[in-house]
This record gives sequence, structure tokens and C-alpha cells, in this order.
Amino acid sequence: MGRNVVFWSPVPGQTGNTTNLIAAAALLGLEYSSRILLFGHLQSRRLPIEQAFLKRSLGEEELASASDSGIDALMRLAQNRKLSPEMIRDYTLPLLKDRLDLLPGSNKADKAFILGVKDVLDPLLESANRYYDLTLIDGGSGAGSGWTQALLHKADLVVISLNQNRFVLERFFQYREDLLEDKKQLLVLGQYDRRSGHTARNIARKHKASVPIYPIPHQAGFMDASQESRAIDFLFRNRSVPRDHEHHFFMQCVRSLALAIMEQAGLNKPFFGGKGCSGCSVY
Repeated sequence: MGRNVVFWSPVPGQTGNTTNLIAAAALLGLEYSSRILLFGHLQSRRLPIEQAFLKRSLGEEELASASDSGIDALMRLAQNRKLSPEMIRDYTLPLLKDRLDLLPGSNKADKAFILGVKDVLDPLLESANRYYDLTLIDGGSGAGSGWTQALLHKADLVVISLNQNRFVLERFFQYREDLLEDKKQLLVLGQYDRRSGHTARNIARKHKASVPIYPIPHQAGFMDASQESRAIDFLFRNRSVPRDHEHHFFMQCVRSLALAIMEQAGLNKPFFGGKGCSGCSVY
């Protein structure tokens, strides 16, 4: 059975949660032989993910038939009890052959989608887990939404996106969400600036972090590439840059996070890239 990995942040719009997901998904697809599904869902959050990988947007004719693809189609199959694990791939877009597929998100408004999917979320994820080794999900932010709570409940691993903001960190470590207590966790410092006094090591020491902290630095080149549908190409071209290259630190940090996800998921698939960077994670 595969594993569900949910990327989630306790605060909205500050921690680079979706960017962290995009970078990790692309590098996992490039460097591991596992079959990975990038799970699209809410209309309000699908654009950055799909934009990062798809070189063109849907035209009018394609939009007219979009309900026949992606998660909307799988929901209908699940509601009619016709969904099987082998069918999931038929409704995805292959990003890296046999390694990374994207399941397009819903074309319905968020409220209507959540209302329809809540009864079929379990069979959807169970079917995905029978075909894919990893299902990567954008869990959004906060814990007030019933939808977010449902995704976190189904997670085998939660990748928690934080930042170097002192108030965000203090609130998280002081009031860690109850719904995460029994979950495997990795902490990520998104939009990381290593020139700040709030380094990953200092943060881990101050808050007595019991799980690893992985910095993912702000990288303008990757942000531009994601907006131009070149996220995979950017990571591929920079996989082996030397230590003095401007993208080296970013690549090593993303690689460390990808390796940690694989280890936490209990997957020991052949590794196609370089070794992880132990200097990019701290306790």
C-alpha cells in the first residue's frame, strides 16, 4: 500500500507551502523510481500546482469536456462504486513517465466540491494508494476547515510548512495541533533566508524540536520557472551544480527533504540522483 503525504501550514500565505510541495514532488519524480501521484483537488489551490508543470492552459473546447477528466471524473466513478486502482492513472496527466503523475483538480467551486467529495475521499485515496507508492496532497493551511482536517486525518506523513517569523514559530510550538499528535511529521522552513539570525539550527535549539527541520530557501529562479511551467526542467538542469553555484544550496535542501519523505514513508526504491545533504536538516 502507498502512503499519503500531506503538505500543510498552520498559517496561510506566509510559508511557501505549495512551493515546497511543487519542489519536493518534482525532485522525487526525477530522482526516485517510486510511482508518485500529485493529487489535485480544490479549484482555489490548483492553479499554482498545475501552472508549475503544465505548459499550456486548457482551451475553451477542453474546458467544455474537463468534467470527464481529473478528480471530478474519479469522484463520479467512486460514487457509482466503479472505481478501481488501475483506473486512477487513466485520469491523470503524466509529468515524468512511470514516476510522477498529476491528477487535475476540480472545476467545481470549493464548497460544491468538498460537499461532493467528503463521502468518497476514502475510496479515492485507497484506490490511489493501491496503485501509487506516494500520494502528495496540498492540505492548505489552518485547522478550522473540515476538509483540511479530513486530509490530515488520512495522512501517513504531514510535512508542516513554517517560516522564520518568531510569532508563527512560537504559536506553533506552543499550541501544536491536537490532530497531529499521532502523525509522523517533518518540519519545513519555507522561504528560508540563511542570513537571518533565526537559522534552522537556532530555531530547533530554542524550541527543542523533536523532529527534523528542513529549510527550503527562497529561490527566485525556481519561482520564475514554476510560473513558466518549467519546475521540472529547472530542477533537472541544476541537479549537479557545484558548491559555489547560486542554486546549490536550494537543490541540496530540496534533496534533503525529498530523501526524508522517502525514508519516513518507508520506501527503499533505487535512488537516481546524488546523496542528500545532511547540512540541510537539523534537530
